[in-house]
Order: sequence, then C-alpha cells, then structure tokens
Amino acid sequence: MLLASYLDARNILFERRVLTKEQVYQLLVENICHNNPLPICGSKLLEMILKRDEEAPTAYPTGIAIPHIRMDGFEDTVVAMAFMQNPLDYEGRKISWIVLIITNKSSSKLYLNMVAALLRLSKDGAAMAALASAQDGHGVIHNLKRMQTEVKKDLAVADIMIGNSVSINPEAKLSELSRLMAENHVAGMPVVDKDMRYVGEVDVLNLLKVGIPDYMMMMDHVGFLSSYEPLEQLFNQEDTITVGEIMVTGDKILAPSDSVIEAVLQMLQHKKRFFSVVENGKLVGILTAMDVFKRVIQA
Repeated sequence: MLLASYLDARNILFERRVLTKEQVYQLLVENICHNNPLPICGSKLLEMILKRDEEAPTAYPTGIAIPHIRMDGFEDTVVAMAFMQNPLDYEGRKISWIVLIITNKSSSKLYLNMVAALLRLSKDGAAMAALASAQDGHGVIHNLKRMQTEVKKDLAVADIMIGNSVSINPEAKLSELSRLMAENHVAGMPVVDKDMRYVGEVDVLNLLKVGIPDYMMMMDHVGFLSSYEPLEQLFNQEDTITVGEIMVTGDKILAPSDSVIEAVLQMLQHKKRFFSVVENGKLVGILTAMDVFKRVIQA
C-alpha cells in the first residue's frame, strides 16, 4: 500500500515559526483531534506522546522524528506531519520533519514498515526537497504518489537491522578489537575484508579465551589456581595476535530479505544474540536480539 494512502492533507503542517518539540506535538494533536474521532485527545494524548518519547527516542540522524502511540479502542491508523523551516533540536540532532503515527494495539508491523518507508525517504535528498517545497498537504500527498513510496506488508530483517554497523578487519590486532568493543559498547562484531566482504565474526568470548591457557580449558575445576594472574596471556599478546586468528568462520548469517520471525528462530536455535546481515557476500548490517526487542516488541 502506498504511504500517501494513509495521509489526510488536513493533518500536514508547514511551520515557519521557532517552536519547541512540545509546541509542535501540540499542533499535530490539535489537528488530528479536530479531523479524526479518537478515543483519547487533547492534553491527555499529548502527555502520552511526550511520555513515549522519553521512553524511546524517536529522532533519526537523517533529520526525521517519528513519535508513535498505540491506542486502545482505536481501530485505524492516523498519520500527521510537520515540516519545520526552523529545525527542532532533539538532543543535538536537527529535525526538520516530524511524523506522528497513531495506530491500534495490534499494528506494530504496520508501524515498523511505515517507519522503514519514511526512513528511506528521509535519506533521499531530492525527495525531501520536493516534499519540503510543497505548498500544502495536498502537494505533499501528490509528490508521495508520484514517488510511489510503498509501505510493505511484511517485516524483514532489513527494516530493523543496524546498517553501517561497527566491523573489524581480520588483520587488526586484538588491542584494536578491545578498543572498538569498549568505544561502541558491543560484545561482538562482524569481520570483513577491505572490500567489506564478510569473512567471519568475533565476540568477547573469543577474545577472553586468548587469556586462558589450553591446559586450563581441560580442567573441571580451577579454584585452586588462586595465584594465577587473571588473563595474563591476553595482556601479553593483544598487540601480536590478529582478529583473524581468533574469529569464527562459516557462522550463521542472515539476509536482508529474511523475515523477522525467521531471524528470531535462528537466534533461539543457535543461541546467538547477534547476527551479521550479508547480501551478495558483503556486510550490510547486523541484527541483535535487543534490536528485535526494542524495535518490534516495544515499538
């Protein structure tokens, strides 16, 4: 279904004033409540949107914010937009396009696919310029119809994965791996060659294993080794051993077109919390169990 099919020109605003996020949300709520019969409206709806925003940030680096509410007793989907001449500041991110989505409790898949369509648009400079230069809501809808921007029916890995994810080269030393893990707050990452071709994965357990001598791995109990310096072997070799020497190869991967339920089953069956997403041999992103939780369950 086309994105334009979910829009009402009366719910699309062009704002030239300098406003706060709360003021913009209030304008969107007033428009929606005036044009659509909702079970909850006014200050109560505004309060729900702001609270949801605090729980899960809705701003993206491409200059779009997509606040969202799933409402009991509402069996429809309403979308409202505001194009800001003076961008809002979302904790350092400049946001010039706000899209408010209100759906029913069972429409998380529709919401996520709508977000995916909006994010694709927000990355297209020409498309954004055309939308922002429209004279009114009718112009926005006309442009979206012309662009044939589609909201897919099914939810795929590509819709919720992290693109441009942190990765590492097999020739990198373990000290570099430790630094990247610490800086990016991750416990594992894909390993790629200079052309971003996927060659394997490495995680913190692969790294820690370097610090344990082989003979210890054969022992059932090591409590008596109280004098052994913890992970001494790792400290002594982190500038000589490469990632390629400890990485796991031939591990399970996902494709961008795989369904989310298929990805969850793979995680459960193989007891993996993160998967590399690979297309035509090249890394295109990663998907973690926490991504599924945050972007599907909590969406």
